[in-house]
Amino acid sequence: MLEKIKAVPEKAAFTIGLSLILFVPLFLFLVSVLFPLENWTKVIISIIAIFLSTLFILSAADKRHSRIGKGK
Repeated sequence: MLEKIKAVPEKAAFTIGLSLILFVPLFLFLVSVLFPLENWTKVIISIIAIFLSTLFILSAADKRHSRIGKGK
């Protein structure tokens, strides 16, 4: 899974990570209005989304750091 995340381009990885952080809570709120969800379900989904978004953002940062470091 980590190789697939590292294969995503830098800007796309950062955008995906940021959008996961911003839109998952909104999505969970809208779904919980329509369908009753338990609190633990929301917590587990949020933890998974935060973990994946962190991986995407760290991958983008690593690519940017290595790209800038080669230019010196």
